[in-house]
Amino acid sequence: MSMLCSLYRINPEQFTMLKAFPEAVGELVGFTAPPPKISFLSKLFGKSPKLPPPSARRFEPIAEADTFELNQAWHILHFLFSGTNAEGPWPSGFLMSGGEAVGPDQGYGPIRLLAPELSRAVATFLDAQSLKRLDSAYVTSEIEAAEIYWQASSGDTERQRQVEELWNMVKELQVFFERTVRAGNATLVSIY
Repeated sequence: MSMLCSLYRINPEQFTMLKAFPEAVGELVGFTAPPPKISFLSKLFGKSPKLPPPSARRFEPIAEADTFELNQAWHILHFLFSGTNAEGPWPSGFLMSGGEAVGPDQGYGPIRLLAPELSRAVATFLDAQSLKRLDSAYVTSEIEAAEIYWQASSGDTERQRQVEELWNMVKELQVFFERTVRAGNATLVSIY
């Protein structure tokens, strides 16, 4: 099983509603709770499981245009930004730390809410990044020693291809956060 990361842009109305109903974050990001399990005795005697009453839906799922999928690259980017495989300093460690935990644990912790001012700090941090900085941080032996979830290459050609691929992702992240900040929106960070 792999660990994936998704970022979600939420508008001020969603932000306010999420602050009031943090347990409904799964609705917003499109996660659904599994159905209740039927016990052995219920199966044996043909009883239906008691379903909880349906809750009023508070959120429509976030549109695909407001979602940024880092997939498995999140861990290497976190390492290249922060220099660590664990929670890092703010804002370089924004993929693993910072913001406010909302809702239940999604497998690797709860989803984190970055308020508009924190999203702005991330945007400023990302704007300061460069291909040169990313390339100098990409040291295969350090990546391997930190046990980063990434197959780092030490061969010159493949290493350069990986760095350029990651740089393209950073540029897309810059655009995502630039649009988030320009609209006065907040960000959800989900590692699952």
